[in-house]
Amino acid sequence: MRPIILKGEKVSLGVLLKKDLSRSWEWFNERSTARALFNSAYFTLPEEEEEFYEEMKKNKEKMPAFAVVENGSEKLVGVAGFNWVNYQPRWGEIFYYINPEKRGKGYGTEVVALLMDYAFNHLNLNKVWAKVHADNKASIRVLEKNGFILAGRLRNHVWSDGRYVDELIYELLRRA
Repeated sequence: MRPIILKGEKVSLGVLLKKDLSRSWEWFNERSTARALFNSAYFTLPEEEEEFYEEMKKNKEKMPAFAVVENGSEKLVGVAGFNWVNYQPRWGEIFYYINPEKRGKGYGTEVVALLMDYAFNHLNLNKVWAKVHADNKASIRVLEKNGFILAGRLRNHVWSDGRYVDELIYELLRRA
């Protein structure tokens, strides 16, 4: 049984287990995920997922990552967490990706809400931010539904699918 850190209505954030790596690696390398997070040329090798897991184990206070688990079935449906947390200015950058077959069910929106709960109520952060490609309308919608605002635009920042794409920076400040 997987320990659950935070429970939502549809999904929960649980402890990321080593056995999750093969599924996570598949989703991370699925073209729509790689294109949305990095660029169309990006891919990882299975060993890199193991390296990520080992790095996370050593630095879980700086880069906490979670399994996204579907409530009821308890199946892994995604991975989410923080690329890095900087405790001096009290901010963190989030990431999230959902199994392509489970997208469009509101899981992403709930995952970001759970990450905000963790950031503000458990890590005591003041600000959370995320990078998103300007053509990733679904992720932009997820962030905006959670109260994130557009803080900046890096024009022609990513080369993907034979064209340049702007990268947007979204942020959410802790509410007092």
